[in-house]
Amino acid sequence: MTLNKKKFRYIAVFFPCKSSFFPDNIFIEFSTRYIELFGTIGYSNSLTRLVKTKNPIDNILLLKCSLDSLSDTLISLYLISQELIIVSVSGTLRHVKNKIRLFQRNITDDCILKKLPSKEILT
Repeated sequence: MTLNKKKFRYIAVFFPCKSSFFPDNIFIEFSTRYIELFGTIGYSNSLTRLVKTKNPIDNILLLKCSLDSLSDTLISLYLISQELIIVSVSGTLRHVKNKIRLFQRNITDDCILKKLPSKEILT
């Protein structure tokens, strides 16, 4: 008998609206949407979990799901009633965290550039 190791994917989701970011509430909303779309058996087979980290990352939710249910998980995420951006999908937690850091640098650079006064060209 051969045993197959379950493969998982980590999904980083950014929520632009800080006031409505409560990870547990968002996960409950996601879970109910998943069950509505794919049923309780599909949800239990997806093995979707909320990843808790030592240092919480601002407005970013980390989910872990099985590779087989990745597309169903993404569909359920997009159909919740929150604004969101999928930052990264990766096979390891380390790669997801690296992509999150890169995303946060790009977001802060964009915010800094938007706050700078525009230069007017006088002719």
